[in-house]
Amino acid sequence: MTSIALFAFALLAAAWRWKEQEQQGPSEEEASLAPEVMRLRQLLSTEELIHPFLRASDDGSTTTTTVANFCDLASACATCCGVSPSADARIAGGSESSKAIRKELVDLMGGTRRQHIILILCDGLGNNIINQHLPPQAFLRKYNQPKKLRAVFPSTTPAALTTLATAQWPGQHGVPGWDLREVMGCDYPGDPVADTVQLRVLAPKITNLRTGAPTTYPSIDDVFVAKPWARAIRQNRALRRMMYINAYNGDEFPSWYQGTTTAAGTDNQEESHENRTASVTTDFSAWQMAGSNDDPTDDVTTRTYDGRDPFEAVKIHETAQETLGEPEGSKAAIQFFADGVDASLSAIANVQELGQKSFHYIYTAHPDKHMHALGTNHPEVAAVVQGINDQVERLCHSLSNRSTFLQKYGKNNGAAGDSEDSSSAMDVSIIITADHGHITVSPDEMIQLPSNVIECLEYANIGVHGKGRHGYLHCKSGLQTALRERWRSHKELSDAFLLLTIEEAAEHGLFGPHQSPLLQVRPRLGDYVAIATTGATLVSPKEHEAHTHHCQGAHGSLLPEEMKIPFILFTPASS
Repeated sequence: MTSIALFAFALLAAAWRWKEQEQQGPSEEEASLAPEVMRLRQLLSTEELIHPFLRASDDGSTTTTTVANFCDLASACATCCGVSPSADARIAGGSESSKAIRKELVDLMGGTRRQHIILILCDGLGNNIINQHLPPQAFLRKYNQPKKLRAVFPSTTPAALTTLATAQWPGQHGVPGWDLREVMGCDYPGDPVADTVQLRVLAPKITNLRTGAPTTYPSIDDVFVAKPWARAIRQNRALRRMMYINAYNGDEFPSWYQGTTTAAGTDNQEESHENRTASVTTDFSAWQMAGSNDDPTDDVTTRTYDGRDPFEAVKIHETAQETLGEPEGSKAAIQFFADGVDASLSAIANVQELGQKSFHYIYTAHPDKHMHALGTNHPEVAAVVQGINDQVERLCHSLSNRSTFLQKYGKNNGAAGDSEDSSSAMDVSIIITADHGHITVSPDEMIQLPSNVIECLEYANIGVHGKGRHGYLHCKSGLQTALRERWRSHKELSDAFLLLTIEEAAEHGLFGPHQSPLLQVRPRLGDYVAIATTGATLVSPKEHEAHTHHCQGAHGSLLPEEMKIPFILFTPASS
């Protein structure tokens, strides 16, 4: 039996054994484990930390059950678009458990038979943020199934968005976080040929943060490792018109957009949909829609949908950094999201009149962007969350009456292409979720690494807005044992973080239900991952100085606030 399977059976019982150890002593298996591993098991069994896809059974027994993860939602989206990602073998129930979870999501979303599917991803809108800032009767709370879905680990945007694009887990898709270190090649005496990369994918160009220049990977598939499921849509007959509506700009997140775009909410509202198209040059964009940066159809044979490229993206604007914390900032964030909602409604009306199917992905950087700058409790965060709730409710209600909807948004007032009962609701499923949740980190929770720990490291992938809650630590050669010993000697580190080897974390399924990350992914993770068990966050000396007097928002670890994300489903025809 594999160590990952042993963990599945031991998860709940670990808490009981932990309490009994003082009297009876540890078992033979437990005696061979690092104390950090035993503590991980205890915290997972009591759900003080949240496993990406395992939870204690509701009946209080010592067994574990699998729960849907954001990766399963990504797979369900692909399936609803006519692509069938392979099911992974879960540690509880094997591949059959994975198939059952994903089939349930597909069925809830309507599968390939559903005419329109809209996925809305609100960055950072975890269940805790919804519950904190919305009353119980609010639309998002009313339709949320809060126990349905969990985030990937690390609970951070590049890991989640790459999972969404590939339907693969972070240990398999190649981007398990921000600014990942990789040595490109092998040096020889007197012949240094290797380049060291700090990989950042959510940027106008895939960037080496160490130099600020674009990376020099042989191909984009060497960066992401896993292939986007959109590639199968390009290579086969498209089932749906695919539209990506997003804005992702500011904060520590560079600007990036997806594919050929149409600008939503421009000053000239009379400007035609076709005349507002412009090319976008981001590598992530083209890759997500299965092409290269220079040619979106590079290396694939694109099958058109009704004579057109099946993919289209709409760019919505983004809130200026300097307005965060002011009413101007929250008002702009809500308006730009409303522009995206309008773009989706107009496009669905057009597709409906043509008798076609569609998939829409609407992404907003809020409330995450506000929370990173202000923490989770600021009044302007509450204003943004309320505004998102109101716009989602408007979207859903607009699609609840076919005739009224087509009269308002259609080009033909519903006169052509739509033969359904005009008084009925649109055949659409709307799913609202998040990539992760959020916590507030106070200045006294921002922890600098001690000097004798730094002596053991050649790269500390940490940072105040999330990286420091799942810090990837790359040791100097031969100093792995020394690092752990020194770490344990610092109470502020050992109390607030679990310092696990990457193998220990992977064996417990944190990077996905595989025994180890892919060979191409493994070097990017370093030697250890420091998982925060409280609000404590590892920061660089510059960050510590910059945020001496200001709370910041963060995420990336396994706290319930970070891992529990919404699954909000609205189908007008049945609601």
